[in-house]
Amino acid sequence: MTDASTTRREAETTDSSPHLESGHLSLKALVALSLASFFPAVAIALAPYVTYSSAGITGWQSSLLATIAVIFIGRAIIVFARRYVAKGLIYSYVGEVFGTWAKWLAGAAMLAGFIVGLAAFASICGIFIGSFLSARGISWALDLGPQIVVFGLVLSLAGAIAFRGLDTSVTIAVVLAVLALPLVLVITAASARHTGLHWSEQFSYSGFSFGHTLQGIAVGAAFLIAFESCAALATETRNPRKNIPVAIMSVPVILGGILPIATILQAPGLASASEQLAAGVSAPAALAAQAGLSPWIGSATDLVLALASFAALIGFVNYGSRYLMTLAEDGILPPLLTRIHSRHHTPHIAIVIVVGISFLCDVGLSFLAGSVSAAYLLNANLLVFLWVIPYVLICVAAIVITVREKEIRPGLWLTTILGGAAMVWSFVNGIINPPPAPGDVAVWVAIAAVVVIVGIFAICRGRHRQIH
Repeated sequence: MTDASTTRREAETTDSSPHLESGHLSLKALVALSLASFFPAVAIALAPYVTYSSAGITGWQSSLLATIAVIFIGRAIIVFARRYVAKGLIYSYVGEVFGTWAKWLAGAAMLAGFIVGLAAFASICGIFIGSFLSARGISWALDLGPQIVVFGLVLSLAGAIAFRGLDTSVTIAVVLAVLALPLVLVITAASARHTGLHWSEQFSYSGFSFGHTLQGIAVGAAFLIAFESCAALATETRNPRKNIPVAIMSVPVILGGILPIATILQAPGLASASEQLAAGVSAPAALAAQAGLSPWIGSATDLVLALASFAALIGFVNYGSRYLMTLAEDGILPPLLTRIHSRHHTPHIAIVIVVGISFLCDVGLSFLAGSVSAAYLLNANLLVFLWVIPYVLICVAAIVITVREKEIRPGLWLTTILGGAAMVWSFVNGIINPPPAPGDVAVWVAIAAVVVIVGIFAICRGRHRQIH
């Protein structure tokens, strides 16, 4: 793959200028960071609730289908990950097939996606921290002002950890993710034991609704969106053509495989706790109360899930900063973003920029939406709609490149078509059946963001050509 990242790696062998540490990250560390970045505790705590809310007691079907759709997309991505080593993720991959227009389109959507994703993670941290403090009498903890302070603190701390290097990031993110899991698993098991599994209801198809199931697929896939982000660390990973595909697929296969099971275990409890959920009680707290667990357990989940969300924030600051760096190396963002810290070997300028812009995005959307919780829902919808573009492009690109290279792979072609179709549906469904406000504007905000960022790319590219 002849691109800026290749040029950079070659330069590293001939000069002593600051650079990313090539071949530094092991497969074990890469997979651990990849899984920790998708807050497994938060996903297990919340994904069953959102699929149950959309698809009812048979929501496990939507969860399973969402997992299958994402695995299908993963198959398309690893077609390229096994061929090329690139920090630019799908941005770099689709460029190999379709050229500049596809790179810019996918690149703009993914850049907006990383910013929105970081803002969403910061919002989740703020909501859980605020809820934990509010339960202890600090009633103003969920007000917008204090929440903005929390956004700034968690983003700054995540940026500082990412600045210290990948070893520090992996250690802290994985420890936090592991610490967050036991309590959520205890609540899930206790709920299933208390209510039973209601097999006859969960596996009954008499009340099957195709429309509700499809809506459940869209919201279920939201917990796995951007699962391929660990590929941003390709040049810092040992044996990337082998290890990156394994790490990419670890999220939809391992975490995605757990979510339908968690949904089966939690759905009867969620049905029993419908009144509490309607009153605004969080899903884990409602399940804990239904199962007769001590009140402190439900309350403690807020703090535990805040830690899990912060682990995800650390991972995505690392991914996003390296993605910005790749775009700058290609001349479509300012060259300042390519600078590497001489001691820690991290893209420190890119880290500061991605953290700062994400903070401004979070604050702006919070004011626009009117509350932090509403802003999170808008962020979550935006993230899904923004990632539709690169996922559809990579699915088509996987078919094109295999045909171009005369590979006969009907299984791959079928799965990528189905995976791409699922993403197209989530976008179309967002227009036909928009989510409640403020999420109903997410499709149009996503389109506007891509147009604006493509314009920024064009301006930066023009200046880059003038200089060179």
